[in-house]
Amino acid sequence: MNKQFYNKTEDIVVQSLEGLVASNTNLVRLDGFPDIKVIRCKILDGSKVAVISGGGSGHEPSFGGMVGAGMLSAAVCGEVFASPSMDAVLAAIRSCTGPAGCLLLPMNYTGDRLNFGLAAEQAKLEGLKVEMVVIGEDCSLPPPRGIAGRRGLCGTLLVHKVAGALAESGASLAEVRAQAEAAASQAGTVGVALAGCTLPGQPPST
Repeated sequence: MNKQFYNKTEDIVVQSLEGLVASNTNLVRLDGFPDIKVIRCKILDGSKVAVISGGGSGHEPSFGGMVGAGMLSAAVCGEVFASPSMDAVLAAIRSCTGPAGCLLLPMNYTGDRLNFGLAAEQAKLEGLKVEMVVIGEDCSLPPPRGIAGRRGLCGTLLVHKVAGALAESGASLAEVRAQAEAAASQAGTVGVALAGCTLPGQPPST
């Protein structure tokens, strides 16, 4: 029995984000939607550090559901289990970053690190203050934790909250980054499932 509820596979991420914005008057979509899948706070204070995260869709309510006061300034969403593009991340940085700067909080997956990192470097070339903390708190891997290191899992939410609350309080970019790094370094989570994941429109995995 199919337990998934959606209209068309190719529209599943777009419609999910459209529904999120329609149900929350404090959120807006960036221009370029649906190619640029960025959800951000409608009103941002440029005198405070912006906090941006994101990654592949399919982990709702992350990442769009984490956008709000004292949390994320914006979420950059990819397709299901696929990293968002560098262009989408850069669009989010440009839209949210004021004089106080911006902190990026990607999780430790190759595509996320690559695209968030490239966008950060481009934004710096444009004169924006951008820092990045990569979150990887999966403690199921023993040292040396493989080639890629620990994955980012649900502990990411705690780092979002720490960074978002500090940013909302008016802390500097250096302070927000330092506390986000501290929170990420002290988190440890394990992912457990009773069955393999099933992509929308695909037969159940075995």
